[in-house]
Amino acid sequence: MRLNRVVLIIISGLVLLDAGIGFEVYRLQSPVPATGEAKVVLVEPGMTVAQIATRLEDARLIRSAHWFRLLARYRGVDGRLRVGRYRLETGLTVDTVLNRLVSGMGREEQVTIPEGFELSQVAGILRAKAGIDSVQFMALVRDSTVAASLGIDAPTLEGYLFPNTYNIYWQMAPELIIREMTAQFTQVFDERYAQQAQRWGFTLHEAVTLASIIEREAQLEEERAIISGVFHNRLRIGQRLESCATIEYVLGVPKPRLFENDLKIPSPYNTYLHEGLPPGPICSPGRASLEAALFPKDVPYLYFVARGDGGHIFSRSNDEHVTAKLRVQRKAT
Repeated sequence: MRLNRVVLIIISGLVLLDAGIGFEVYRLQSPVPATGEAKVVLVEPGMTVAQIATRLEDARLIRSAHWFRLLARYRGVDGRLRVGRYRLETGLTVDTVLNRLVSGMGREEQVTIPEGFELSQVAGILRAKAGIDSVQFMALVRDSTVAASLGIDAPTLEGYLFPNTYNIYWQMAPELIIREMTAQFTQVFDERYAQQAQRWGFTLHEAVTLASIIEREAQLEEERAIISGVFHNRLRIGQRLESCATIEYVLGVPKPRLFENDLKIPSPYNTYLHEGLPPGPICSPGRASLEAALFPKDVPYLYFVARGDGGHIFSRSNDEHVTAKLRVQRKAT
């Protein structure tokens, strides 16, 4: 009788334990109480399942981060949770939350950064297209310590945010976008470009600076290498670059026509006053302008003037250049 009683107690305990475990599993799987509100959860690049689960639990969207991790592992999707900004309602099951993160139902935008844009213009696009904090973005891209942390020896990231189309989730952290854009630049400016820069005696920063001026001066693809050849000729003989694009960078606004006073603005970026390259890039050059800067066309020209239709008239001497300018002016009147 005593043995039967012990067996009965053990069996009863196991039943109760099994029931307790079953109840706990049921509780962990069940949704948190619906409150009628939605929570925003950011899943950022590089986050682990554990970090995501903790973020969901802290937002009170799931009952247990541990159970979420186990479920993701059991379903074989723990490496497939997608980056995004998720708007999740309270009261969803763990399965539903997991499915949304796997399917990538976070708002993501395709944002194109054109060639020739300055930092402030890039910030404006990111704010308009993806709700990025442009103030924080500008503070970061103008911080030399941020540039150094990305392996870029420059006072700011002007010129190093590579123009391209990026998939950016809504209100993405600015530092993550900056990291992606500079990584793209590093990928494009490869060993071939680095070696060619050394052949010209350029540092990386100087090569990007020249490319940025070419980017803003050239409107026709076939003229990039020619314009680069003109600038290389001027640099070689110590003649000032006299680039209107650098004046517009100093002014902060494009001008259809520059006046004499504009050319006298005291700035290290004023290439009408100072020989050589300015202190840094004036915009973000694309691949074509980087290529042109490092592989210029061998031309006899030292001058060029815009025709007004996107192209330029190139001249060998100052006399030819004056004649070309008068021709353009007569045509414009």
